[in-house]
Amino acid sequence: MITRAADHHLVRPDPAAEAPAVVEVAAGGPFVVVMRDDTALCVREFGHRLGIRGTAAASGLAEAYHGFQHDTRDALRAVARYPGGLVFHVVDPLCLEEAVRRRAGDGPLISLDPLVERGVAPLRVSRGFLLGGREAIGLVPRPGAAPVAEQIAALPRDPAGAGCTLVEDDICTGETVAAVVRLLGAAGRRVHRVVPGVRLDAAACPAVPGAVLDPVLEYRTTGGAPGARAVELADPRNFLLGLSGLVVRLPDGTWGRAPYWLPFVRTSARAGVPADRDEEFALRVLGANVRFFERAERLAGRPVLVGDLHPAVRRLLESLRLADAGRPVRPLIGDLASGLGAWTERIAAHATGTLTASAVR
Repeated sequence: MITRAADHHLVRPDPAAEAPAVVEVAAGGPFVVVMRDDTALCVREFGHRLGIRGTAAASGLAEAYHGFQHDTRDALRAVARYPGGLVFHVVDPLCLEEAVRRRAGDGPLISLDPLVERGVAPLRVSRGFLLGGREAIGLVPRPGAAPVAEQIAALPRDPAGAGCTLVEDDICTGETVAAVVRLLGAAGRRVHRVVPGVRLDAAACPAVPGAVLDPVLEYRTTGGAPGARAVELADPRNFLLGLSGLVVRLPDGTWGRAPYWLPFVRTSARAGVPADRDEEFALRVLGANVRFFERAERLAGRPVLVGDLHPAVRRLLESLRLADAGRPVRPLIGDLASGLGAWTERIAAHATGTLTASAVR
């Protein structure tokens, strides 16, 4: 199931397995970061937005993103403080999706996973946060999606009354899934099974009330003090500007997506980086972003502009008065790096309501 690659272990879940594949991680040994390889999503999204077409160009963009993932892993490894070091398990997304679909069966499927939306009823919701990523607001629609109540009302009915299966990419604390199950139940739609691709530590993620939790891949921490954890999740796309990120409330009251680094989000609140090394990590991953966009620009034959980014990320930058749609991305990243401390203070002030968007220049 796990094979060794250049700087990570490649995990290929067996779609035919009837029981969860269990990976035990010893407390005090190497700390494990689980990443799903989202290269296909990156190539599809950026290829479309930048007009990069053809097999050779798509292959070049995939290579650029693989380089970005490698740089991101290096940045996380450089700032980590684990006695046993840091290792990465990169999950094959095709094997994982096939395994999730087989495990879910043929009944009504509702998917919370943005990478699994073909042939299912998608429910586009996320936990919303204030800028900085430390304070959760609650369950909100993903940027650009309809209000949660409208989405639930539009879901297919279950004429047999047997209940539906909820598909999720991963479960860490189970809070999001539990909230969704309660909302669906209140709307008369019963969830009888939850099939996550990856589940972290049963002790940290208790059972979902009223539903069977049936993951494809389960990580368990063994040994150590009660509650000790030696594994966490971090998807690469959340560290690249313009592809995905944390759902955050913006100064204008709308919702946007912010990458998992300063000045927008404290990585220590999302991915286990020591709090006193948030800034160092941000500078490292900002460099990784610059290198990715340099490669993307060579393939596109033109500069990448803010207007080429995901609309929710563009909204983030515009709401904070950082850039308009016509600004090139690479100089913007350079400005963020050179003024990181000042921008971190200003954007943190937005989260506490002590600074208005019009005051940021």
